[in-house]
Amino acid sequence: MGNENDVIKIVVFRLGKNEYGLKVDEVREVLKLKKSDITPLPNAPSYVVGVTNIRGEITPIINLKEVLGIYEEVENGKKDEKLVMVIEIDQQTFGILVDGVNDVMQITSDMITPVSAIKKSTLGGDYVEGIVKIENRLIILLNISNLLNLNQ
Repeated sequence: MGNENDVIKIVVFRLGKNEYGLKVDEVREVLKLKKSDITPLPNAPSYVVGVTNIRGEITPIINLKEVLGIYEEVENGKKDEKLVMVIEIDQQTFGILVDGVNDVMQITSDMITPVSAIKKSTLGGDYVEGIVKIENRLIILLNISNLLNLNQ
């Protein structure tokens, strides 16, 4: 992953009970949207919740829990509001639904435990870059491009 002293900033977010991380330069912003702000798309894959208008740009909204096979629901107290992280990669913009954004933190490359090929097949693919253990927290670093097949 580079030099052991490379500093990487990550956004830590929650899906269900687990924490995940994305590189901060992939995250454009975090928004609260009402359900009524998201327009469903007919015949879209089930993980595509719909589209919304973010600053004049039509943006697809992805249910990352469904993509990852996470079926536990977390109550945030506001049934009508959705928390959306807006992601921008390779000039593609989309939103992902998250249960919470915990913090932004700096880690170094040597803090990342790589995932072996066997573990990758168990975890479901090339979308896990590694796992960061900080105190009693395990943060799963995602490769969002691979996860959503943006390179194809």
